[in-house]
Amino acid sequence: MKILVVVVLAVFAAGGDARAAGQMQRQPLQPQQQLDMVTNAFWDYVAKVGRTAEGSVDQIKKSQLGQEFNTLISGSTDLVNKYTVALQSQVAPLTQDLLAKITQEAELLRARVEKDLSAVGANLQPYVDEIKEDLERQMADLKKEVTPYAQALDAQTLRETVQQRSQELKERLDQSIQGIQNQMGPLADDLKLKVDQSVVEFQKNMEPITQNFQSQLVQKSQEIQQSLIPISEELRKSVEVNAQNLKQKLELLWKSFSKMTQ
Repeated sequence: MKILVVVVLAVFAAGGDARAAGQMQRQPLQPQQQLDMVTNAFWDYVAKVGRTAEGSVDQIKKSQLGQEFNTLISGSTDLVNKYTVALQSQVAPLTQDLLAKITQEAELLRARVEKDLSAVGANLQPYVDEIKEDLERQMADLKKEVTPYAQALDAQTLRETVQQRSQELKERLDQSIQGIQNQMGPLADDLKLKVDQSVVEFQKNMEPITQNFQSQLVQKSQEIQQSLIPISEELRKSVEVNAQNLKQKLELLWKSFSKMTQ
């Protein structure tokens, strides 16, 4: 039980610090999830270690001590929720701007590739139309795939996805051109070179866009953390002052649980 008390106190202290919420760059709700896990883990611990009937655990939860335990948890989750809401509201314009730029660059790439393909003779037009349709599908899939990462503020995965998918697009276009190489002759090499250059240009254009999004995201995160410092310090001091009181409450809660299992 002493180990459990120490763990719970440590999580309270971490949850009350806005700097802990700074780890949310890849998964914004992670601190909230951690606090939820601590709460659930405690009650699971009560139920499993003592093999307590479900009704007994519910009775403990509804008791004054059980409610005080959950109240202490909620003090930390409130701060995390404030950080999450503030961050998401301030970066929403950044996310929309990013998605608009990705759409714009994707459309420019599609237009460049279609222009390159337009030089192909009329006898190969059915093959060219098929390549164009495949290109449009891949551009749509790219935008669809990166949108959740942008909304989740996961800048690093977004950058990696753009680079990976654009490289796959390049390889697929190369394969399509090779498929009509016999009919095109020397023109196929020239077409492949132009298409490759268009995809490389798309990759180069996307790199500063995604880097800028990541930089702005970090800046906004730091600004919000600074604004929450007074709140986090107040909560942390409150936890420190009442640490012994919390320990006593948890021990009383454990004793209450132990009596019910005898």
